[in-house]
Amino acid sequence: MEYHRDTAQLIERMCKNVERKDFDLDKSKSEELILKTYDLFSLNRPPKIVWCNDIFDPDFAMSARSASSASSARSAWSARSARSARSAWSARSAWSAGSALDYDFDWFILIYEYCKNPDKDYMPNNNDYRYLEYCELLMKAKEAGLGYRVECEWTLYLVPTPLVLIDSRNRFHSDKKPAIRWKNWKEFFFLQGVSVEKNLWKKIVKDKLTPQEVFAIDNTEVRRIAYEAMNKSKMLTLPWYKILDKAKDKYRGNMKIIQFNIDWIGEIKYYNCFCPSTWREYFLETKSNTCEEAKSMSFGDKKIEFDFEY
Repeated sequence: MEYHRDTAQLIERMCKNVERKDFDLDKSKSEELILKTYDLFSLNRPPKIVWCNDIFDPDFAMSARSASSASSARSAWSARSARSARSAWSARSAWSAGSALDYDFDWFILIYEYCKNPDKDYMPNNNDYRYLEYCELLMKAKEAGLGYRVECEWTLYLVPTPLVLIDSRNRFHSDKKPAIRWKNWKEFFFLQGVSVEKNLWKKIVKDKLTPQEVFAIDNTEVRRIAYEAMNKSKMLTLPWYKILDKAKDKYRGNMKIIQFNIDWIGEIKYYNCFCPSTWREYFLETKSNTCEEAKSMSFGDKKIEFDFEY
């Protein structure tokens, strides 16, 4: 059964929130919408509201840690927000941008559709409709520019929503500007869903890295992305560049053992291979001289699993 037309409109509305390029933060409207969630559940409104610049603000961090361990009924929903926010500042993960007011919006869609197309044997009840009312208040607050909220010791801490850029595969990504940023405050750079330090990000997107610098990047995913962005003709400039071995495995993925010198490292060897599921190209440091041995050491494959064509 197809989902209801109104549900499709709700999903489109959520997408617009994520994809917007800019917004004007309406603090008074955001505050009133969040305070109405207290009214909805007959809870006392917190007497004090404090705005923080982003989720890394010390006041927000401290209140989130405290709220995450709270056991009272009035702080239960705040604790959930705190847990999601804490994971964002500790890991700086891409998941942080989706863990704000819309943390539970997948359930918003599910319950919304359930109420639009109910099962006659399990009809929606008042709690379902109250939950939808609660989510609608959060949605409107998100549209007003509010991103995160947490309550601690009768104080409500609020943080604006970040601006987010994603690619066609819904990964945090931009080669033009920060993929996640709080306006005039913290910003984070991502390529293909991978967090990259700002200075390195600039060099990658402008192809300013030498092959030696690319292969010296410690993080395997960042190194892969940097290599994909690099003009491959630069490989010819590598000192003592050699192909020690090459082969195709049963997935018809080309493999090589390449060797060259990096000034500050010396002679190194890489197992050059492709992931059979994503078809991404990787360079894995190895001590092996043959593709067969390198693949066995890297992925634990038995020799019998190989189908080499030289």
